Amino acid sequence: MHVIKSDVGVVRSENQDRAAVFHKGDIAFAILCDGMGGHQGGSHASSITIDTFEEEFMKKFPVDHLEKANGWFQKAIKRAKKEMTNFANKDQNLLDMGTTLTAAVITKDYIIVYNVGDSRTYVFNGVLTQVTRDHNLRNLYIDKFNYSEEKAATIMGAAALTSALGPKKKTNIDVFNVENSNDIKYVVLTSDGIHDYISKPTFTQILNSDISINNKAEELIVKAIKGKSSDNLTTIILEVNK
Repeated sequence: MHVIKSDVGVVRSENQDRAAVFHKGDIAFAILCDGMGGHQGGSHASSITIDTFEEEFMKKFPVDHLEKANGWFQKAIKRAKKEMTNFANKDQNLLDMGTTLTAAVITKDYIIVYNVGDSRTYVFNGVLTQVTRDHNLRNLYIDKFNYSEEKAATIMGAAALTSALGPKKKTNIDVFNVENSNDIKYVVLTSDGIHDYISKPTFTQILNSDISINNKAEELIVKAIKGKSSDNLTTIILEVNK
């Protein structure tokens, strides 16, 4: 069982987030994209990416050869970038479009998470664990220049992306294998309009609450908006091991 909730928020005039969950046998593929690139550009980038991955997953995901999943994902990324480039060639104003991408493959035996940008995937087993790591200047300075988290947070443009998916974007792909996946209750994907505006204790409290996952997703959005979110807000909550 899963739920997808998305809201334009209270500041933006357009929702450029896109999210979906696809199933193939007992394998689920959850994907969330947060588009960027001016009016409509971000919407095109995130929509093209979701559509490309749906086709690639349904037609080409290596169900019987799961060890080839990473290669499949990289090929799907290349195709999504090509599809965006072809689309943007019809309108040069769209060449700067791009999107984040966070995704999870969930099977009965393992969970593998992919990430490009600063949307996030979490796992929850009573404790909320962030699986992905944001591709932004803050983390670049921590990794490359040994900045402390506190010092890195003070640099100008700390939240600026260092990786995204688009015709002219530098694209780095992180891959995470989730350990002890049999203990996981939920896989949760969020755009930064949610996780940048809600505390981890509040996030955890909502997931632990005795309400439906539909209401949990709605509550995440409500709390983030109350936390002064200035962006689109999207989440996927996918129930596993049920």
